[in-house]
Order: sequence, then structure tokens, then C-alpha cells
Amino acid sequence: MKNILEINNVTKFYKNSVKALENVNLNIKEGEIFALLGPNGAGKSTLINSICGIVNFNTGTIKINNMDIVKNYRTTRKITGIVPQELNLESFETVWNNVNYSRGLFGKKPDHNYIEKLLKQLSLWDKKDNKIKELSGGMKKRVGIARAIALNPEYMLYDEPTTGLDPIMTDSINRLINNFHSNGNVTSVVVTHEMKTVRDASERVIMLHNGKIQFDGTTDTFLNSNDPTVVAFLNGDSTYKG
Repeated sequence: MKNILEINNVTKFYKNSVKALENVNLNIKEGEIFALLGPNGAGKSTLINSICGIVNFNTGTIKINNMDIVKNYRTTRKITGIVPQELNLESFETVWNNVNYSRGLFGKKPDHNYIEKLLKQLSLWDKKDNKIKELSGGMKKRVGIARAIALNPEYMLYDEPTTGLDPIMTDSINRLINNFHSNGNVTSVVVTHEMKTVRDASERVIMLHNGKIQFDGTTDTFLNSNDPTVVAFLNGDSTYKG
């Protein structure tokens, strides 16, 4: 399978020459589903924001479908579905309008039949006329996912999709991620610190530590790793420096 996401020698440093990312190299093949992990300050947010075009990295290249994201931002953004941790939903608009709006943002033609099918798949059809402010946190997450999927993306990025949700809703969101991955023929990146999401919604794990890739392998190998840095992370030791 071809690489859909290629990250080559990406470095990002902030003021005082603090490096958030250092020579990160990563290839993601079409159809993969993987979890991106790491302790606070590891570089997860910087890497994700770099991929999304929100952060300008200093050196290196990032390509989606062999297109440089800096030179072809709008084209690559059209095929990327993003579910941000902080959902930017229109609180006083309906579920239907929020999901339709996302298609128009990137020049997609209206497709009411597709949106209806999507909302039904996400158990949102009976909420289509509800305003966002009337929904629970879990339902808002579903709307965020619906907005991303509405673009018919080739590549999905979920940033902490289950944070703050109860166990039942967490299971529901993990199933949605898996179902869309399986049925939508997409590549999926799940940024999370929830081990349940790692187990339930990933086949590969990439762990960042101090701005570098510390681990890259299967989920089972990660969960049974003897690497001291990985073990410390799994045990919740945020003080471990490696």
C-alpha cells in the first residue's frame, strides 16, 4: 500500500530554542489506524498541529498523498477530516446546519442524502433539528465526527476523542472510529492518552517522548514493551525523563 502521510525530518523549535519536535520521521500507509501517544510536553500537539497546517514547523516536510501540505494546503485539507479536542461547533445552530456547513467550507457540493445517511449512522438523525447547546458532551463529539466525515475524507485525525466522556460513551465513540475506519476506506490517526482507546481503536502505536519518536510498533507490542520510557508512561509516571 502507498504512504498517505509522510513526515520527513520535521523539527519545530519555539522561543529560547526549545525543541518541540526533533527530526521526526514517520510514514503512514493507506488504510492504517494508529494511536499517537506521549506524556505532556512530548510534542503530540505540535506534531498534530503541524500536520493540520496550524503550526509552521522550522525544517522538514509533511506530505499527504504525496502533496506538500505547505504548498498544497487547501487541496490536502479537503481530503483530511479533523475532529479537534476543542470542538468549534456553532452552539445556536442545529445539528443539520453544523454538519452541512463543514462541506461548504471546503467547496464540497451539498449532498443532503449523504448527510441524512451519515446522521442516521451516528444516531444523530433524531437530533438533527436540535441546537448544539442542547446536546450532551457525547452527542457533541458525535456531531464533531459527523462534520469531519461529511467531507468524504481519505484521512481522519481524532484529537483526544474520548476525553471527559463516561465509559459507555467512550465505548460508543471507539466503535464509531472503528466502524468508519473499516467502512469508509480511510486512514485514521487517534491522538489519545486513554489506554482503553488505544486497545479498542488502534492497530499501531507511535509514542513521542521529548520531541522524538520513542516507540513505533503494534499495539500489542507497545502494551507489553520492556522499554523503560514506555513502561513509565504506561504506569502513569509523568516525572520520568528517559
